[in-house]
Amino acid sequence: MKQPLAIDPRPLLAAAVALAACAAPPRPAPPAAGLPTPAAVQPARPPRPAGAPAPSVASTAASGAAAPSSPPAPSAPPPVAPSAADAAASGAGGAPGAAAPQGPSIAIEPPYKLGQHPVPRGQAEAAERDRWNAGGRGEPPAPPPPAEGHPLPRIIVDIDKVNGPLKAREVERIARRHLWIHVYACYRLRAYRDPSLHGKTTVRLTVSRAGKVTGARATSSTLSAPDVVSCLAARARSLPLPRAKAGSTVVATLQVYPGDDPVEPPPSVLAPGPGELRPDAIEAAVAEAMPAFRSCYDAALAGAPALWGRLAIRFHVTDSGAVDEAFEVESRFPDERLARCVLRRARALTFPAPEGGDLRFVVPLRFSPDPQSP
Repeated sequence: MKQPLAIDPRPLLAAAVALAACAAPPRPAPPAAGLPTPAAVQPARPPRPAGAPAPSVASTAASGAAAPSSPPAPSAPPPVAPSAADAAASGAGGAPGAAAPQGPSIAIEPPYKLGQHPVPRGQAEAAERDRWNAGGRGEPPAPPPPAEGHPLPRIIVDIDKVNGPLKAREVERIARRHLWIHVYACYRLRAYRDPSLHGKTTVRLTVSRAGKVTGARATSSTLSAPDVVSCLAARARSLPLPRAKAGSTVVATLQVYPGDDPVEPPPSVLAPGPGELRPDAIEAAVAEAMPAFRSCYDAALAGAPALWGRLAIRFHVTDSGAVDEAFEVESRFPDERLARCVLRRARALTFPAPEGGDLRFVVPLRFSPDPQSP
């Protein structure tokens, strides 16, 4: 009788253990030391210690601290964290863990006194500010709407009479193209203080056969500003006219009337002023107009949903805190209607009375659409 075959179970047991080890899921490896964790969102400015006085506009700008920002993408800007004033204007709560409010963002950069522009820290920051100053209208860019009304002064240049070989129609064509900017430059000498200034000035020009104006004299004017009248006559001497067989005498009429928007002061009067205002007081006053600014932005986004950019506003505040100037400076917002809308609302603001006299300062605003929108 044959004996049963004896089987050693130890090799089978070892194989089973090996198969079980292969089937078990691998355990995750422990995190490697030194790997960075996601950075927390930082506030726009470090909190000021309790009881510490807020610096004035001059001292803030002199520190050279550039405004916090994020570089925009080619077609749309990145999310811009709204400032405290912006959050207050939007009605967003400050509860811990609350979701960030959706919708357009308007961030207030730290204000600075005119002439004390914060210096960018390096080429990257300078390039980023340049991108924001140019802004964008999305990809493909939405065409800007035509300007409403007539924001610039209404200027009319007519040639009433020409004695000599020059043709009146040709002289008028050249004069209308060349003299507009000169009339505007003369008009703004007074119109920024007298918005209702208007009138008509007649200038008599003596022209040589080479086409050069050798004499210009104002013969009559209804303008109530003698310096503007003399400026018009002086600027008319720059009129370039064609050569002719002989000299000519030209009588030109220059008319100017106010436009729909105020006239910006000439550069010669743009002084910072002796006054001082605390940045937090300036931001609080600007925050009062934030709902109106949002209304301007919402209207612009209806035609260009990806519209973004930086609008820096130069204010002139009298010693009583009244605003008598608000114009765009250093930036060029890509939507003229929004810029005009915001500037009109800004001119209605009131600031606390500066200490020491009147003051010119700049408040930059950054407009960014909802980052979650398509």
